[in-house]
Amino acid sequence: MTLFADWTTPLAGLKLGGDIRMVGDSFDDAGNFTRLDGYQLVTVRAEFPITEEVELFGRVENLFDSDYQTAAGYGTPGRGAFIGARAAF
Repeated sequence: MTLFADWTTPLAGLKLGGDIRMVGDSFDDAGNFTRLDGYQLVTVRAEFPITEEVELFGRVENLFDSDYQTAAGYGTPGRGAFIGARAAF
């Protein structure tokens, strides 16, 4: 299950948002021999318009640097931060 929320603040068009992904315990194989623990991941994001044509944005995924597996024995990303700019002409 994923819960998300977005909000446009009264501060010059600043947009803030986030989501929480909750995954329950599961099995990695058809025989139900390899159990995978459930996990929760939190992502936060922001967007800020500089002009009508240019916008800065950023997000942090796996905010709390949770350890989790989607397949037994395979690593998953830790915390990651991303920034960028969008332009529309």
